[in-house]
Amino acid sequence: MRLTLNTGPGKAAGIYTGSTVFQELNAFLGNLSPGPDSIFILTDKQSRSCCLEVLTCAVSSLLAAEVLEIPAGEKNKSLKSAEHLWNILAFKGASRRSLLINLGGGVITDLGGFVASTFKRGVPFIHIPTSLLGMVDAAIGGKTGINLGDIKNQIGTFQNPEAIFISTGFLGTLDSYELLSGFAEIIKIALVADICLWKKLGSIRLQDLLKMKPDKEIWEDLISASVAIKCRIVEQDFREKNLREILNFGHTIGHAFESLSLQTNRNPLSHGHAIALGMICESYLSVMKSGLDSGDRDAIIRMIFPDYEYYPLHRKDLDFMMEFIEYDKKRRSSGACFSLLRSPGNAISGERCEPGEIIESIDFYRALER
Repeated sequence: MRLTLNTGPGKAAGIYTGSTVFQELNAFLGNLSPGPDSIFILTDKQSRSCCLEVLTCAVSSLLAAEVLEIPAGEKNKSLKSAEHLWNILAFKGASRRSLLINLGGGVITDLGGFVASTFKRGVPFIHIPTSLLGMVDAAIGGKTGINLGDIKNQIGTFQNPEAIFISTGFLGTLDSYELLSGFAEIIKIALVADICLWKKLGSIRLQDLLKMKPDKEIWEDLISASVAIKCRIVEQDFREKNLREILNFGHTIGHAFESLSLQTNRNPLSHGHAIALGMICESYLSVMKSGLDSGDRDAIIRMIFPDYEYYPLHRKDLDFMMEFIEYDKKRRSSGACFSLLRSPGNAISGERCEPGEIIESIDFYRALER
């Protein structure tokens, strides 16, 4: 299956999924004109051990590629890592005709896209996401970026890869926690833009899905549906001026959860786990501010609990979270603005929320502790 993401003249990126994805990659590399003068594969230690051999066995032309490895983890999505990779590319003689292949999860595709889009003012790159989060969200849509300290995605570019190749076989390398992280983004995509997908998710028992083999048709269907929905939104608003902001639902407070957990080192949350908890808080705000029915809010909570573990918050944690939200990139001069739900499948952006309302939503979450 192939989707095409159009973001303007000459800016179409092919997105390939399905059982023939590596054949498509082989053909893609063979048809590049002019061909790259060198190929680099950026990956992390975990993806290298689990995924690199699968890739090079299926696409033999990549056996000669130069492999760039970084440690795994969100803390490596940093300016220090970007500078390290720029130096390696320069030392290895990379040019504007080189090709960077980003093989890994969201950290790799975010970081690799940023490095490629800025090195020598831009070298071509492709994404091969190996995590569910990468397949349905991070690798799709042309956002690249690195974190600024504990503040996520503060430095970056909008730049589409040449192509994206999604193999569900890589899901077999993930544990259930990583699958849950990615599934949270599928929930979000359904909630903001597609009532049919939301209803489909309601008929799925998540624990049964996690036990299924990655080549099961339902995985392919969920990933393809999520990618198609995100492409539809991004095509209308590539640089996130208005419509695309709805994809931030759950992220303003979710990023605060994530940063709190990383800074305190108190059972650090995965990105998706944090976003799931953020969606609970922002569903509460949606009832207050944008007309979401409280019954729909409760259905969202039932979708998230018990699969996403409750993360305990102390009263003093609220000060950190509120300070973080103040600095979040979605804050505007008029106050903290949120993307909220009118109903499942129907979201709006730019909804201004006062500090007291945000604290009330977090207190609502705290009261759910069991």
